[in-house]
Amino acid sequence: MLDTLLALGLLLSTATQFRLADTPFGLGELCLVVWLGLTLCLQAGRPAPRSNAAFRHVFAFWLILVVAESVGMIVGLTTELFFDIPHFFHDVIAFLYLFGLSCIMAIELANEHRRRRVTWLIASLGAVFLSLQVAHAFGLTPLPVAEDSALAASSTAIGSPWFWDRLRGWANDPNQLGLAAALLTLISLHLAETSTTRAELIAVSACAGLAFSVGVLTKSDSYNLGILIAGSLFLAIKSSQWIATFKSGLTFRAASVGIALLALPMLAVAALPFAPIALERAEGKAAEIYDEDDQVEKRFHLWIEAIEKGMDAAMLGLGPGPHLTKKAWKRPPPYKFEAHNTPLDLFVQGGLLAVLALAWLYASLVLATTRAKLAALVALSCASVVFSLFHFIIRHPIFWFSVVLCLSEASARLEGRVWQLGYDKRI
Repeated sequence: MLDTLLALGLLLSTATQFRLADTPFGLGELCLVVWLGLTLCLQAGRPAPRSNAAFRHVFAFWLILVVAESVGMIVGLTTELFFDIPHFFHDVIAFLYLFGLSCIMAIELANEHRRRRVTWLIASLGAVFLSLQVAHAFGLTPLPVAEDSALAASSTAIGSPWFWDRLRGWANDPNQLGLAAALLTLISLHLAETSTTRAELIAVSACAGLAFSVGVLTKSDSYNLGILIAGSLFLAIKSSQWIATFKSGLTFRAASVGIALLALPMLAVAALPFAPIALERAEGKAAEIYDEDDQVEKRFHLWIEAIEKGMDAAMLGLGPGPHLTKKAWKRPPPYKFEAHNTPLDLFVQGGLLAVLALAWLYASLVLATTRAKLAALVALSCASVVFSLFHFIIRHPIFWFSVVLCLSEASARLEGRVWQLGYDKRI
């Protein structure tokens, strides 16, 4: 029951349309708070948990971030003319809440059997969760849905699963659904990579395919770029692993990769006549993205201002909450904006120390999963990094589950390998 509650909370935390009025509290947050409370009550009588790699990394990151944000708040109180108080308190509460949630997840999911069960619950319930949103979007459920003729007019109405022609499901923004779809795709891919039976492989492959399809429907550029990079890394790592099996004998996978590598030069030559057409389409797509609501130009302005703000604060930060004011449309105080870029938002809030903590966390994820030869989790780590360049993702609980999953799985694989090597030497 607790594991199901955790999985539901992580999934429903992205259903931001179901939050109460203008508060950041909804069904997902309710499930996670209940799970956190019950877990803490059950932990009260237990002995102190054994330290693990995921807990050490998560706790160290949050501890450094709290110090950086506290120093930044002191600087901000002495230099800023005004604060966006509601969003300031929103960030403070969110950071403290995620601090506790991520640390308890790291402790609870240290058990390999339980971690595997929660991961399966997230993949399977995630498939149900995404299926219901797609059914809602195409009018197959009794939930309210916008009429096709009034799609543009009602795209921002509560209950509308579309933002113009982009699927947003039960989220306020298509990119929030895109983040959930990307993480669910790669989590399902990890389960497929480590599956032990054909039935498991088929089931989890279906979950991955569904999540991938929903991500495509969101038309999120962050999703497309993240999945493209993650998929390329996954194929590269798996190909290198398959080629390595040549030493122990020829396999079908190794032979297929070898043939593909030998065919690459011929494919490159054959593709040369189509290069001008592909380049023209790429330029057209880039121009389309740039002209779409001037979003690229707005992002660049926000990023430049974020760098300027961070430098003006002597790289110490200005504390929690948004601090940017120069946008295409102006709003009176106390309204401010975020950079929509996790490293830059942390640079504005916590200065260089916060950015270094984030860089260390990302490097730990990529290095640990690479050393453990977990191709899907390397892809998951890199997709999270890509998404963080366009969104402030450390406030998403499902992101912290992916962090705990990557570190815990890598640690378990590496510890098992070290134990096996020691055992072999004793023999």
